[in-house]
Amino acid sequence: MPLWQRICLTLLRTHCGLLVPFFGAAVLLAAILYSDNLSVVAGVVALTGLGVFAAGFAANWLSARELSRSIDAASELVLQISQGDYERRIPVHQRQLIEPLADALDRMREQLRRRMGGLEANRDQLRTVLNSMVEGVVAVDSAQRVMLINDSAARLFRLTEAAAIGRPIWEVVRSPLIHQWVSEALSQSTPVGGEVELIAPLSRALLIRAAGLSAESTAGAVLVVNDVSELRRLESVRQEFVANASHELKTPLASIKACVETLLDGANDDPALSAKFLRMVNEQTERLDHLVQDLLALTRLESGGLKPDLRSLPLRPLILACAERHRQHAEFKNMRLLIEEPSSEVAVLADEETLEQILDNLVDNAIKYTDQGGRVTVRWWAEENTCYLEVEDTGIGIPQSQLSRIFERFYRVDRARSRELGGTGLGLSIVKHAVQSLAGKVNVNSRLGSGTKFNIELKLSNFDHPG
Repeated sequence: MPLWQRICLTLLRTHCGLLVPFFGAAVLLAAILYSDNLSVVAGVVALTGLGVFAAGFAANWLSARELSRSIDAASELVLQISQGDYERRIPVHQRQLIEPLADALDRMREQLRRRMGGLEANRDQLRTVLNSMVEGVVAVDSAQRVMLINDSAARLFRLTEAAAIGRPIWEVVRSPLIHQWVSEALSQSTPVGGEVELIAPLSRALLIRAAGLSAESTAGAVLVVNDVSELRRLESVRQEFVANASHELKTPLASIKACVETLLDGANDDPALSAKFLRMVNEQTERLDHLVQDLLALTRLESGGLKPDLRSLPLRPLILACAERHRQHAEFKNMRLLIEEPSSEVAVLADEETLEQILDNLVDNAIKYTDQGGRVTVRWWAEENTCYLEVEDTGIGIPQSQLSRIFERFYRVDRARSRELGGTGLGLSIVKHAVQSLAGKVNVNSRLGSGTKFNIELKLSNFDHPG
């Protein structure tokens, strides 16, 4: 409203009630005193009344219009507050007629702003706490629609928060057992739950506990989800390890027991039989000793209890010493054990005992699984900051379908031949963990009937002169 309109409105509203009667009475008195004509007096009275009515009407119209605008401004402010805008106020020129209402709206706006700010802070704190939890948390309402889901639960169920909120739990998680637990939690006060295995989109075992919400104002349930897939896998590995170790220990112990019982039953009196059974006892004892030593070595490597002493080690002396240790075995099978040296010395950052363990297992395996007249080759070279060590044989090879499992404990491609050759099934598992302890990599390339090649990548210790 322009300034002149506000001034007129103020004058009319404050002085019209006093000025108009006095003005009308003065005009009427003048007409009576100075006019003898009654028609003139009547006209003056009529005009005076009309003027008073017009002035009152104008004052009321201006006041009503200003009041309407002020009420519209208050309504717009309430709408903006309901939409979350707590900063706006009713303009000063529209507050005059509704000053008490405007002040009350300002106080309400400030209180709402403080309370909503507190609620936002509490919600952010709750979301931070929930998203930092390892356990998944899902809250549903009485209609089993998802109200809340934290990051862990979203990862476990392979979905996003936006895709889950507002949808029924049976659409989000395809598991009849989970739906049953949610229904039971909504209908009773005792928590329910258990372990469930989900197949899609990824196979995993989940431990779930569902409980109803205790607040009277909110009906629903909360699910707490723990991923126990790794725990179940480790339990399975442990059970498999115990079963395999028991079986491997049982075989030599049974042989030793049978030989001792035979000797006690009278074979000891025959020198030839006695010598034969004692040799068998000695072989099985050595096999048992190798198995125990491999188990201890693997346990130390897997537990991290054996920390490698990393230092610069030249490879040539270690490889030549390893070849010398296995040369008699190779010659017994009429095999060639070849060493292919690089043009210059190569040194790696490694632990001597761990490196010897790797070399011994690879060369021993290559000789065991290569037939008479075959060939085993050990070569190494350096590229940039990496040393490559290869052990290649012309043996029986490994089927492509089994290459991914050869580093598992007690896994054998040919179980009958492995036991016949005295293998424990732990050598390649030891190699894998030993190489990992040196921050290296191990790769294998093989074809059935065409031999096998193991490639080890180790860190060079002489980066300036890789050779």
